[in-house]
Amino acid sequence: MNREKLRVGIIGTGFIAGTQHIPAILKLKDRMEIVAVADNRPEALEHIHKVYGIDKLYTDPMKMLEENTFDLVHVCTANNTHKLFSIAALRAGANVLCEKPLALTKKDAQEMLYEAKKAGKVLMTCQNSRIGGVQALKKIVDNGTLGEVYYTEIENIRRRGVPTWGRFHTQADNGGGPFCDLGVHYLDSALYVLGNPIFTSVSANTFSKLANTYDCNQETLPAMTGKQPFLPRDDYDRNEFDVEDYATGLVRYENGMQMQMKFAWAVNLPRADAYRFAGTKQGLVYRKGEGLENPASLYGQDGDNLLNTEVEIDITKPGAMDDFGHYGIIKNITDVILGEGERLITPEEMVNVAAIIEAFYLSSKENREVRAEELENFVEP
Repeated sequence: MNREKLRVGIIGTGFIAGTQHIPAILKLKDRMEIVAVADNRPEALEHIHKVYGIDKLYTDPMKMLEENTFDLVHVCTANNTHKLFSIAALRAGANVLCEKPLALTKKDAQEMLYEAKKAGKVLMTCQNSRIGGVQALKKIVDNGTLGEVYYTEIENIRRRGVPTWGRFHTQADNGGGPFCDLGVHYLDSALYVLGNPIFTSVSANTFSKLANTYDCNQETLPAMTGKQPFLPRDDYDRNEFDVEDYATGLVRYENGMQMQMKFAWAVNLPRADAYRFAGTKQGLVYRKGEGLENPASLYGQDGDNLLNTEVEIDITKPGAMDDFGHYGIIKNITDVILGEGERLITPEEMVNVAAIIEAFYLSSKENREVRAEELENFVEP
């Protein structure tokens, strides 16, 4: 591209845009500039204006797309609007970085990627958990240290941790609970580490037992220094809670591997946060958010002796809020747009994640195992 800086628009100025996307863009100010932002809450726009000095504000995202030319649009809205705004931005001639999950069904993900292909643009989901420690895990697996990985566990358990600053708790906006919010990160990262194995079936259950009965709000909303970079919503009502507060499932893959998943915003169990990979040579456990100095360990055997080995890897400090990995993802899509690098997240990976999400919720709804071939595919016109 000939333009010196990428012209950026942002749709949705809530928590993730204010704390992650905008700060990351500002760190890359020699390569990109924010032209305009849109949100359906005038008060949120005014807050972003006061904190970041962004002047061009819209309450109508479509009008923003009509009146401006963008090289890149960040879609940071509720899950059920990702498809609408991403396709609109692509048709307006922009590349798109969409917050996770890209879509809640395989067909929608395929349609979004078709629109990107037709427009000759890049569409990528912001699976920011791939940045940091997960990249080190992938190197360990890729170099054969574990041998054949035949079993995987991923979990993020909050004992009481329903996010109350957005619309995460409603089916109409979010499409699901902790599996959409937390699980999609762990699922994407685990598949990335394992080379994107294709699933064959999902058996899942979702529960809503506590969050609409007790005050199960976020245990620790991270303290922000300086000016508050986003405007929290004040309309959370636990009586509106109609998604799951606990999700668990089993995924089977074409290569014979099995993956167990557990994700909770509210459950009467201890907190947990980990990836576990069982291989024929060694096992690997990454206790991502448990506050350990060395959260990664290998488990193997030497003759008659069992070996436990701590692995020192560079990671973002547990609980750190200054960089969720968004900087790395945003830099990556910028490199791709400018022709200076390859995309970290591929279309095939995004479709695989969306398909598992769809199968997961269908399995829970119908109380049965769902096969991959049951899911509807998008047919190009």
